[in-house]
Amino acid sequence: MQTAAGLRVSEALAFSVECRRSGFVRVRWQVSSKARSRDCRATFVPLKARVEGEYRDVPVASFLDKEIDAHLSQWAPVPVDFTSPSGKRWHQSVFFASRNRSKGVMPTASTYDYHFRKGCVAAGLVGSQGRPKYTPRILRDFFASTALAHGIPVHEVSRWLGHRSIKVTADVYGHLVPRAWSRCREVLQNAMRPAPPVSPGARPCCVWCWMWWMRPDGAGSVLDMVIMEVVFAGGSAVLNVPLQRVAGDVAPRR
Repeated sequence: MQTAAGLRVSEALAFSVECRRSGFVRVRWQVSSKARSRDCRATFVPLKARVEGEYRDVPVASFLDKEIDAHLSQWAPVPVDFTSPSGKRWHQSVFFASRNRSKGVMPTASTYDYHFRKGCVAAGLVGSQGRPKYTPRILRDFFASTALAHGIPVHEVSRWLGHRSIKVTADVYGHLVPRAWSRCREVLQNAMRPAPPVSPGARPCCVWCWMWWMRPDGAGSVLDMVIMEVVFAGGSAVLNVPLQRVAGDVAPRR
């Protein structure tokens, strides 16, 4: 859930059957940091920086649906009834609730972090001092960095991550956004590159040029000029004819 959808640990632990949608997941709850405490009244709480009832939708690749189906084939979801901070009663069929009730109904982010680091050590993923090289945060970072590095707009990634402001996303992951310099040069080069030579008898290249060409008085009106500029400004990349070249090729006949 973290790698494929960029969820926070507490959000991934709260993932339920109700989150699944066609082509995306709907994230509404996160596990409370006090979920294992005996005096905890709200096992699930609203998302970070959000109020109860708010949610976010995150697009997911088809492989995640297959992973979820594989999980459900071995582990049935666990029904959990809880009371939200507002006092409303809710029901969730969660994926990662403890099957052993004596250990607490829901794991928390701190519990997950402990076992994640322990798993890294067991797998030999340690640094020079024998400490785990990775934390659960790295999985969420992978989602964000992969999306941004492949040109997904930062404001979309920000919304999927659940950041309250795009500034947070830009500050943390902005260095991963592809540089715009080379892309800008390429786009403008393709849009405004010189047109191939036009023979003297060539026909006008669009309906508005044709109207200009066929005017009896041989001179276009102001409206004709405005329409031509709009057409070519919006479609120069398709027509591959810069405005100044058009003005020279489609001159009024005398």
